[in-house]
Amino acid sequence: MTTDDQITRDNFKRINSDVNGNPRYYLPVYMTTEEKARQAGGVKYRGKQYGPGWVFQSYAIDCEVEALNS
Repeated sequence: MTTDDQITRDNFKRINSDVNGNPRYYLPVYMTTEEKARQAGGVKYRGKQYGPGWVFQSYAIDCEVEALNS
């Protein structure tokens, strides 16, 4: 990802909710750095279906998008 590219809502994929019913979103690992993902609340995706990436638990994914682009 170059510095000119911005992450948008469309880059996230909605995945199954957690055990408490909270919505979760997957972002491919190449879209952002580990430091930015962790600061925005991301955790490593451990599933096999989508490949390496980050998972964000959020009701307002726009807040995570803003944090990742700053």
